[in-house]
Amino acid sequence: KRGIVTLSPDHGTFRPCGEQGDLLLVDQTDGVLARTFAAEKDANGVDQPLKLYIEAYGERATDQPAPAGFAGTFLLEEALYAAPDGQTRGCDSPAQDYIVAARGNEPFWGVEITDAALLWRQPEEPKEISIAAPQTQNSEGAVSYAASNDEHKIEVLIAAQACQDDMSGEYFAYTARATLDGKQFTGCARIGK
Repeated sequence: KRGIVTLSPDHGTFRPCGEQGDLLLVDQTDGVLARTFAAEKDANGVDQPLKLYIEAYGERATDQPAPAGFAGTFLLEEALYAAPDGQTRGCDSPAQDYIVAARGNEPFWGVEITDAALLWRQPEEPKEISIAAPQTQNSEGAVSYAASNDEHKIEVLIAAQACQDDMSGEYFAYTARATLDGKQFTGCARIGK
């Protein structure tokens, strides 16, 4: 699910992308959003609500009536990605068609993996590499992707471990380690479809 979470001192709400009504947020995580963005909240003042764009696993509660003033209840099971509302295009951007996307800083790099290809991007040469048909291997708590052609070999390991971008402050549920032709890269990852 994608939408806007508003965290207030006494409750939270979730508004799914494309909808007008707020759902009462029942956070079944360990409070990862409030903890991760506590500095943002303190900068705005303790009593000010914190608005975040999130991508998450969760569902509407269908076994109970909607609380007064809400369009229903949303059970947040796992936060996959979060950023302060307005920092990203959020609900204004279309749902992604990649399986996983990862990126890192210093050096800057990014990779998108789809069913058809692995696409690597970086500021220096080679600026963009596209290799068809990446190979996937699942292991407990991690997934690895590998692709190669006559010129390049790329390996990406995505692990189920929380990650926070050290420049933007965005929250990701996954870490990423990548190797391009033997050179190591680290960063954060988010899942798509």
